[in-house]
Amino acid sequence: MNLSAATLQFAACIAIATGAVSLYLGAPNQGWLSRALPAWPSRVAGAASLLLGALLWRQTVELSTAIFATLALTMLLFIAFPCLAALRTVIGNAP
Repeated sequence: MNLSAATLQFAACIAIATGAVSLYLGAPNQGWLSRALPAWPSRVAGAASLLLGALLWRQTVELSTAIFATLALTMLLFIAFPCLAALRTVIGNAP
């Protein structure tokens, strides 16, 4: 089964986003849930999803580019998640 490069890259982005969400929700200071997810399973699932994303990227680009893309997208998401939690709090407290 041959998948196009765009399909593999989209799947890589989804896997990376899933991994970042899993890592974020396992953190004790996350702002999305009333209680954080159990840390150990959340970290293992997050790391596995990030690795899967990097491996999917690797199917279409060089290894160094795949690692860079994985880390860049992860950093972007780790910046966006607390901002989204704060935005939800502000919108939820609006009259």
